[in-house]
Amino acid sequence: MARITLRGISKNFGKTRVLNSIDLEIADGEFLTLLGPSGCGKTTILRIIAGLEAQTAGDVEIDDTVVNEVRPSRRDLAMVFQTYALYPHLTVRQNLTTPLLLRDLGFWERLPLIGALIPSSRAKKQALAAVVREAAKTLEIDHLLERKPGQLSGGQQQRVALGRAMVRKPVAFLMDEPLSNLDAALRVHMRAELVGLHRTLGTTFIYVTHDQVEALTMSDRMVVIMDGNILQVGAPNEVYENPQDRRVAEFVGSPKINILPGECDSSGRLSCLGVALARRLERPANGSFTIGLRPEHLELGPKNRSGCFVGRLNYVENLGSDIHLHIALNDGANNIVARVKPYEAQDAAIGDEVWIGLDRGKAMAFGADGQRLALISNKKSEQVS
Repeated sequence: MARITLRGISKNFGKTRVLNSIDLEIADGEFLTLLGPSGCGKTTILRIIAGLEAQTAGDVEIDDTVVNEVRPSRRDLAMVFQTYALYPHLTVRQNLTTPLLLRDLGFWERLPLIGALIPSSRAKKQALAAVVREAAKTLEIDHLLERKPGQLSGGQQQRVALGRAMVRKPVAFLMDEPLSNLDAALRVHMRAELVGLHRTLGTTFIYVTHDQVEALTMSDRMVVIMDGNILQVGAPNEVYENPQDRRVAEFVGSPKINILPGECDSSGRLSCLGVALARRLERPANGSFTIGLRPEHLELGPKNRSGCFVGRLNYVENLGSDIHLHIALNDGANNIVARVKPYEAQDAAIGDEVWIGLDRGKAMAFGADGQRLALISNKKSEQVS
């Protein structure tokens, strides 16, 4: 296991800056996810940690030792790529054994004929075979050891790729979107498998993804990255419920958060499109600001109820356990999505005029610069973030 620290990591490709002075502490044994859209720099961070890419500035530390000049093979890290990169002509057993042979056996010991005559070679190979069997059993691929990659399903190939990393017993696993090539059902299954594997091994996992569901369901902590900058670091619930930047709020959450124009009176009391909210601004806002409303914090209200948005139902998205209602508000400029239970929407029909109420105290406010604005309840003594 290892504690990994990034200090002031910047990276330029030519004149293009892709990472801007990244500082990050990754705890020993932690499952940390780097989340962001394509091209944000998350894979570059992973490659810099692995030593496959040299940073323009800053330091990478593993257990308080700076490893900037240490070769990738000497950092004792295992990387699992988006493409599994298995040797197609070798069996699963041989795929798992190859990195160990290259690491633990000398040149003469690896030779097929000469190596068999060297006593130390035979002893080492027996020990490596035991390590391979143990890893295969842990990943439940021990019955596949004599098959070749072309005879395996996508999920099985993914387990072999993980096993090839496991047998080295690295201090940390670096994973670059390892589930992106799997179908939806298999991704769900493999998410649970990876979390269970992390719990079993207790090793540091650094996991890159653009899929917010993977980040929310698997991580101890998640790091949201955009345009080469870290926007927020925290536990999944913290990032989802208390995004500190509008870009984080919009990226994390499905359906996407509703963003609407906000107004306030002289006391800072908030309203949104004429609907009064339960909280007010802690400090006066400079310039315009917006209100964020999660779809699950909206509900269908009875007709003509006060304190509701009014609009027309444009589309009903039935997901079985939830219904997403797409509504064009009567102001003519804004649309919202509300997530409700099937029984709540059973009488709703496209074209109906609908009233949408808000859960008290759930609105978020963001300034013109996208930063979260602090709110307080109308009871001055009750502080709300």
